[in-house]
Amino acid sequence: MAIGLASGLEKLQNAMAKFLFPRAACCLCCGDVRHASLADCLCDACREKLERLRVPPEACERCLSPVRKGKPCAFCRSSAMKPIRKVYAPYRYGEQARTLIHQLKFNCCGEAAEVLGKAMADALPDRDFDCIAPVPLHRYRLRERGFNQSLLLSRELSARTGIPVLELLRRDRYHRPQSLTPAPFRRKNVENAFSCVRDAEGFRVLLVDDVRTTGSTAASCAKTLLEAGAESVSLCTAAVVYREQGKGRRE
Repeated sequence: MAIGLASGLEKLQNAMAKFLFPRAACCLCCGDVRHASLADCLCDACREKLERLRVPPEACERCLSPVRKGKPCAFCRSSAMKPIRKVYAPYRYGEQARTLIHQLKFNCCGEAAEVLGKAMADALPDRDFDCIAPVPLHRYRLRERGFNQSLLLSRELSARTGIPVLELLRRDRYHRPQSLTPAPFRRKNVENAFSCVRDAEGFRVLLVDDVRTTGSTAASCAKTLLEAGAESVSLCTAAVVYREQGKGRRE
C-alpha cells in the first residue's frame, strides 16, 4: 500500500512539474525539469555526456570515420564517399546525440534544432560555400511528417554562418526508409532517387542531413548535384555513425 501511494505521488509530482515548467525548461535528453539550462535546454549531466560524443580529432580528416594509426581510411577508399569532397559533423551517433535527433525528427522540436544547428556551425570551419542544400523528403513522407528535419537544420546552420539555403533537390522515388534497409542494400535503395530542380552550375554546395550512416543517401544527392553542374559537394550532419555502431537499429 505504501509503495503504491509513493508511486502515485511520484506520478502526480511529475505531472505537476510538466504543467508548471515550460518545455524549454526541461532537459531535451533526460526530461529533467529542475536542472536544465534555458540556454540550451540540457542538464549538466547530459551536456557532459554529449561532449563525450564529439568526433575525436584522430578521425579521418575527410569523412570523420575512425581510422587505425598509419592506415588509410577504409570508408574513403570505398566508392561510398567518391562524390563527396568533405564531411563535417560535431558528434558521433550516441545516446544524447540520438535523443536530440529524435526530438527534432519525430517531435519537430525547435530547441533540438537550435542545439544541433549551433554544434554543426561550430564544426564547420570552412564557410566557403555558395549554398546549403537540405536532403529532401519525398512528398508523401513530407505530408506524413509535416516537416523536413534536414531543412530545419539547414535554416539553423544558415542563421549562424550566413550561407543561404537553396532547396536544390527533389526526391522522386518513394522507397523503404534507409533505417529499415540493410546496409549492403542502401545504395541501391536510393539510386536515381533524386533530381536537381534549380540551377546548380558552378556551385560549391554544402549538403545537410541529420545523420550520416553508410553515406548512401548523401552520395546519391551529391552525384545528382555534380551531374547538374555543381563544382563540389560537401556534407554536414549532426552526427556520424561509426562502423561498429552499424549493427544496431537507428532512426
